[in-house]
Amino acid sequence: MLKKARKIVSPLLLLLTFALVLSACGGNNGGSNSSNGKAASPSASGEASSGKQTTISFWAAAVTPERNAFFEEIIKEFETANPNIKVDYLGVPGDLAAYEQKLNVAIASNQAPDITNNFKAEYITRGVLEPLDTYFDGWDQKDLIAPGTIESNRLLDTKEGKLYAIPYSSQTWNMWLRPDWFAEAGMPIPETWDQFFDAVAKLTDKSKDRYGLSIRGGAGSANTLEMLMYAYSGIKDYFTADGKATINDPLHVEFVDKYLGAYNVYTPEDDLNKGWTELAATYQSGKAAIVVHNLGSASSHEKAFGGDYTKFQAAPFPKSVKGTQGHPGLMPLGLTMSKTAKDKDAVWKFMTFYLSKDVNSRYSKLYGEIPANLDAAKDAWVQDLPYMKSAADLLASPDTSFAGTPYYLPGYNNVQKTVEPMIQKVMAKKMTAQEMLNEWAKLLEAEKAAQAAAK
Repeated sequence: MLKKARKIVSPLLLLLTFALVLSACGGNNGGSNSSNGKAASPSASGEASSGKQTTISFWAAAVTPERNAFFEEIIKEFETANPNIKVDYLGVPGDLAAYEQKLNVAIASNQAPDITNNFKAEYITRGVLEPLDTYFDGWDQKDLIAPGTIESNRLLDTKEGKLYAIPYSSQTWNMWLRPDWFAEAGMPIPETWDQFFDAVAKLTDKSKDRYGLSIRGGAGSANTLEMLMYAYSGIKDYFTADGKATINDPLHVEFVDKYLGAYNVYTPEDDLNKGWTELAATYQSGKAAIVVHNLGSASSHEKAFGGDYTKFQAAPFPKSVKGTQGHPGLMPLGLTMSKTAKDKDAVWKFMTFYLSKDVNSRYSKLYGEIPANLDAAKDAWVQDLPYMKSAADLLASPDTSFAGTPYYLPGYNNVQKTVEPMIQKVMAKKMTAQEMLNEWAKLLEAEKAAQAAAK
């Protein structure tokens, strides 16, 4: 049974069990009006609709004390605005693997929580999630949710493209730059890849132990390289109509030759084994003009540079060689509704509250992410921080084209891990870019074929 006590459960317990303004501001805190009767829910027979007391359950993954306090606070606000709905909350600390273990136990025992904040394709294929299209389509605030986040979530349903999670935030991939170095050299922030590679060469001064670029050659290298390749080429689809992977497209070979070819020429020699921690240290210690990472590293850079925005800056990837502003597909994030939820109307009401402007803004500020609610993304804390504003503008721009990153493939992450040693071989000149990308393509095609066979 779910615990009524609102507290973080211990690791031992893990083994034993497993946007949108709703009313306005002030004491109501966006509680109930906007979603009350305005979302075309499949059924009007729920306890919440009849005014009777009802209880819904919500589990949050990977909570910290600060995150747990936030969830307890918003649940109290929701219950005050909706006195007939009780939220049974459980915050699960630790990594996602621990949370998923607990969730799988609950699913197997038919005690899955009504709402979770960890969205994965496997839960769709297992049939444990409720499709949200009817709710979302009838919601009068749906246009305030960033379209790119909705599109990314739909991609996880490879059969019908249904919506199984309402996105609450997103992360962008960026170039992290030293704007003071660019200013000293009289060079513009790169908007084209020619400018990018020109800057990498000209900002390198080995006599001062300064490099134009630092490359992630260790853990996570395939993920970074993949995002860069598709931004460079402007190719949106990872597969052709006949199931052939596009990752070994000639434009990607061209990019890899240039990018990994910069290793130990315009980059530090120890890049060969760098994960993110080491890459960040290189950038923050004044040894690299450019590194590539997502927005999640913003707070680390903010602290390292003392908030001096003349020394660090997030910028979108340069436009593709086709002239389009590309971005990797957004990692699917969102709240899900269990198919076994007894009062789905009450569940939906809480989900829309979670996506209200005020709550979504507070959540995103705590997590350091871009709000999915477009009104929340206009808040001062986003607009006044240069790196947050850059990311929010990129996501909101109608000119941004998102690639179809195949998060929906069950073995997608395993493919990337398999490729990482090959990237090191290319950097060390023991393998060509073409050879590596051909192997990468075979791995992706095998995953695509396996997925098709399983349908």
